[in-house]
Amino acid sequence: MPHNQAYRSLQEFLDRLQENCLLLARHGESDWNAMDLIQGQQDRPLSPVGFKQRKKLFFLLQSVTLARIFASTLQRSIQTALAISEEKKIPLERMPALSEAKLGIFEGESKVSFSDDFSRKMYQAFLDDEINVILPGGGENLKMVDMRIAQPVTIFLDAVESSGHTLVIGHRNVNKMIIRNLLGLSFEQGYRVEHENNLLYVYAPKIQQIFSIEIGNHGALIRIEPGYKEID
Repeated sequence: MPHNQAYRSLQEFLDRLQENCLLLARHGESDWNAMDLIQGQQDRPLSPVGFKQRKKLFFLLQSVTLARIFASTLQRSIQTALAISEEKKIPLERMPALSEAKLGIFEGESKVSFSDDFSRKMYQAFLDDEINVILPGGGENLKMVDMRIAQPVTIFLDAVESSGHTLVIGHRNVNKMIIRNLLGLSFEQGYRVEHENNLLYVYAPKIQQIFSIEIGNHGALIRIEPGYKEID
């Protein structure tokens, strides 16, 4: 199986796999990501860096014969996907279940300068156990996110099988749970999956393997690594 190799294009790698694949991306950096604000489902646009990341993803996928494209209903995901959708003339399918985890009353608060010590301790308790802890005000833990993306994962795999290469542009915590479902990971393993803005995952369902690709500058060789990245 091809791995740890450099390719001239992503399509060249997909041709080596000889099967239709699910391509999983994260949106580009948002303005609140850049300001270290807790985001959740607040509908924030891409930052200038995020638009540059969008362009790099666009050129990485330019050679790929895509069949379907899914995004969440949040604008940072839509903005990342839209140029690809328009260039390839593929309708963008917007799915509410793909939106990021809700973080309740903490959405909009600074990650580094909390309004009070009580809030800092409550948010730290969530960070210590994102699988089970729920933030007040309508927050979600990873188990709740996992429940709402179970059906979309089935839809994505059906799209891959029936239509061809399928692109999904989601969010960090949502993508963690998508990968958990694809690979049959435990919640603890799923929590440890990392999905930074400059990373693309390729899942090959027939061989049940996932590959990671760091999204670089246009024209650079594409390096494929087997497996997924883990948080530090």
